[in-house]
Amino acid sequence: MDRDHYSVSTYAYIDTPLIETVSILSAAGWKQIEIMCEGGHEEVLAWPEERIAELEQMGRERGIRFSVHAPFTGCNPAAEDPEERKRSELVVLNTIRVAELLNSSFIVLHPGRGSGGWSPAHARGASGAAAEQLHEAKRRVSHFLARILEMTAESDIVIALENAPPYPGLYGVEMSFLRDIVDTLDSPRVGIVFDAGHAHMTGEGRCLLMLQQATPRLVALHLSDNAGQSDEHLGLGAGTVPLEAMTAWLMANRYNGHWVLELRRADDLQPSVARLHHLRSCYQQLGRHVL
Repeated sequence: MDRDHYSVSTYAYIDTPLIETVSILSAAGWKQIEIMCEGGHEEVLAWPEERIAELEQMGRERGIRFSVHAPFTGCNPAAEDPEERKRSELVVLNTIRVAELLNSSFIVLHPGRGSGGWSPAHARGASGAAAEQLHEAKRRVSHFLARILEMTAESDIVIALENAPPYPGLYGVEMSFLRDIVDTLDSPRVGIVFDAGHAHMTGEGRCLLMLQQATPRLVALHLSDNAGQSDEHLGLGAGTVPLEAMTAWLMANRYNGHWVLELRRADDLQPSVARLHHLRSCYQQLGRHVL
């Protein structure tokens, strides 16, 4: 199996030091690695340039390409408090710095949280004051990203917004929230990461719908499974995420972005990539005639 076509998040080894994690994944044959800057792996954001250069050299010698997932703890682009947004700005700028030193092509960013974020009522559609809060949150995130783009104008790093799970207070649960921001900015440096597990939690049939909404701006996929109730990060096939339908849609639309496995257990990586590779192979020749 050609692992060059698949990426793996360091999340599966979040309690293992980052350098050791990269060594383990490299030894297992992975050539694309996404660094999850949470838990122990947030350490990379505090490393001096010399140590990051050592990781870059290690990756280069082993043929590894990196992407970087910005932390969601302590990073809130949608914050109402200007000081919190300023602190979040510094986190994102630092994440981009690390990504550049590692020769990454993109970073992943959650849009944030606040008093107008997702609630059970939003599942029935926001209106009135709730709709206004969502509008203001989109405006704040758009302004936040516009400033980041301006301050990193010489960079090629793409900022990919990820759809959030439907947990109270989170923004970006609905794909329309992300699309409005990305379409407003209309920059080749801003796109979307579609998290299938998060989308599946929003209701039956909505995962594929949200993928279809994201496709025109899609940079990468985050793939894991769950039963639709919580963000379990199970191996593919262990839950009810519609992986086959998603793969059919993506192959029909000639998706050529990143396929990132974001799983909780390292033991689930190999069977998951084998399942995904089988599905991709099944639909490879069908092109746009699948659907």
